Amino acid sequence: MRVLIVTQGGGADLAPLEGRLREQGHTVMTVTREADVPAAWRSGTCALVMVDARDSTSRVPLVRALRSLPGAEASVLMLLGRRGELAALRPSLDAGADDLLAWPVEEEELALRLELAQRRFTRREDRRDMSFGNDLKDTLLAVSPVPTSITSISDGRVVAANDFYFQLLDLPRDEVIGRTTVELGLWRTHSDRAHVVERLRHHGTVRGMDVDYRTRGGELRHTLLFMGMVSYGGAPHVISFFPDITALKRAEEGLRRSEVSFRTLIGSLPDLVAVFDTGARVRYANQKVVSALGYESVDELLGKHISDIIPPEDFASADARMHEALRTGRAALQERRMVKRDGSVLHVESTTFPLPFDGKDSIVSVSHDLTERYQMQGRLMLAQRMASVGTLAAGVAHEINNPLAYLTANLAFAREELADVLPAGSRSVEPRLAEAVGSAQAALAEAQQGADRVRSIVRDLKTFSRVDSAESAEVDIRQVLESTLNLATTEIRHRARLVKQLDEVPSVVGNESRLGQVFLNLLVNAAQAIPAGTPERHEIRVVTRVAANGRVFVEVSDTGAGITQEHLPRLFDPFFTTKEPGVGTGLGLSICHSIVTALGGEIHVTSEPGKGSAFQVLLPPAQRTEPVRPPPPPPPAPAERRGRLLVVDDEPLVCTALGRTLRPHHDVTLSTRAQEALARIEAGERFDVVFCDLMMPGMSGMDFYSALQARHPEQARRVIFLTGGAVTAQARAFLESVPSPHLEKPFAGRELLSLIQERLAHA
Repeated sequence: MRVLIVTQGGGADLAPLEGRLREQGHTVMTVTREADVPAAWRSGTCALVMVDARDSTSRVPLVRALRSLPGAEASVLMLLGRRGELAALRPSLDAGADDLLAWPVEEEELALRLELAQRRFTRREDRRDMSFGNDLKDTLLAVSPVPTSITSISDGRVVAANDFYFQLLDLPRDEVIGRTTVELGLWRTHSDRAHVVERLRHHGTVRGMDVDYRTRGGELRHTLLFMGMVSYGGAPHVISFFPDITALKRAEEGLRRSEVSFRTLIGSLPDLVAVFDTGARVRYANQKVVSALGYESVDELLGKHISDIIPPEDFASADARMHEALRTGRAALQERRMVKRDGSVLHVESTTFPLPFDGKDSIVSVSHDLTERYQMQGRLMLAQRMASVGTLAAGVAHEINNPLAYLTANLAFAREELADVLPAGSRSVEPRLAEAVGSAQAALAEAQQGADRVRSIVRDLKTFSRVDSAESAEVDIRQVLESTLNLATTEIRHRARLVKQLDEVPSVVGNESRLGQVFLNLLVNAAQAIPAGTPERHEIRVVTRVAANGRVFVEVSDTGAGITQEHLPRLFDPFFTTKEPGVGTGLGLSICHSIVTALGGEIHVTSEPGKGSAFQVLLPPAQRTEPVRPPPPPPPAPAERRGRLLVVDDEPLVCTALGRTLRPHHDVTLSTRAQEALARIEAGERFDVVFCDLMMPGMSGMDFYSALQARHPEQARRVIFLTGGAVTAQARAFLESVPSPHLEKPFAGRELLSLIQERLAHA
């Protein structure tokens, strides 16, 4: 038996093996370079080829090259490897090697392997000499489940093929047999064929190579090409198998396109879309996720575990939802928190569902940023609180005005009575009595000043509390500022001196309460920018003047901490605040901006850190259609006339105080119930003036007036309403719809008596 030994690096230690082979009668040839193998092979076919594979170099290319040699299909290829490391030679076995021999070689094992090699070579030689022509066509080609052809190795002509091959190419048998694939025009490109030929020439086989063929109709078919050498009709041929994978390729292309479309879609969505693998690690995220979480690029997120982007306390819930989606295949919806790169929290509403991505099972999470919703909820809650506070303030003002009404009336009455008891310049009174009366008058005057101050505060509070009234009218800016400054006095006086420079300016068209809200917010912000405790060192200045373009200019400036340049562009953004957490909502200046711009005005700010800030409000003046005329001089006061008056108020002390004030001048009837007063009029009593409280239990002033209008319209025309503040929309609408005048509590006695004389004069 001819034996060829192929060694590496000389293989001097294989000399004993060569000697034993020769002793057993075998012809041995040894080559130390792979390039010398073809020359040695030409001297005669070798039944056994022993390849030295004891180092780490791959023998796969050498095995394939040996198999491609003429007549090598019958030779036995044996690999010589180190004992204990034979498993590393498995790829060479897959490439065409037949057997393994462990080194160092044992005599008994060597003898057995040589005997097996001799038998295997003999069987292969016997099969090679058999005529396979018709048998091969009838068996191998017939039973092959894929398109199969046999071509001559010399000229590449097709000598045999099965029906699947003809079906693949959509060609009849008689047009294929005897022609080359080039003549048939099967190759998509010449480079494809050249690549296959080179692969076959170099390795002796082609295994699973993607090759495209064109059918007779020009359709492109995708195949996996497997090729090998075979003896056919006594000459070497090439057998080729062409599994048709066109449908698979099209499916893959469809999947690829769908995945590209899917990526394009989720990349364009306004929501946050992330794809997780089954281990809950990020495989993909769109740019919305990157931006929302504060990262620079998608690469920073890839591979992160879901526990890295949600709070630890939320992990169990999120993990359970992902497993539920994998198990059931259904989408899972939940509100979730996500941790941004800077550690802050983002609230989202997330839908999680399973979906293949890049050919692998994945979990897709589509999340909607709830920040805007939460901000809107916060704004609505704030608006509701403001409305509640406004309603409460109006109610408080109403309740204060009733006792304040009789307090001021009684104080005025007491001062007048004391003045009558001790006329100015009187010398007949005992000194101690005169001193006591004087002290009492001074105390009453101070008390009346306090009551007047309370009255002013309540009036300002009522003006500011009418947040639901959006009607516009001509507004005196200076009057609004004065009222607002009264409300802000407590906030300002412990922090800064208040400097007012209120030049005369035109009126503007707007809503008094909303403008008051703007200026109060600016004043409070100015005060809060100044530390408490050193008012002598700081100043808040309020200025009004007419700007160069004719607009009304209002400026609120302070000497406080100031605002950094980086914050100025965002100062009027909703929910942006430079204050500490819990001090501001970030809505005040945004609301101010909305109110001012809605009136056609502008609001600006200049500031310097450490030196203070100045907010300027510019408003268009009211357009007057007629020139302003000075009011006519008041007519001479008519002679006082005594009349019959009816006072209806559910507060007994108000009735008593009004009676005490009015009875020296008029005949007064008092009633604490509207039903009782209506009964008097129904019984025939008539009054020159009827004072009626607007809000009363049982029958209200509105109901009383409606009853008079229906049955005694002449008495309805005599009604003057008394109100501590129209706290309901219905009450305000009623006062605007009726011609009867109304007096706001508390009122001065002189004001009341003057109004009565005016009504009596026109009766």
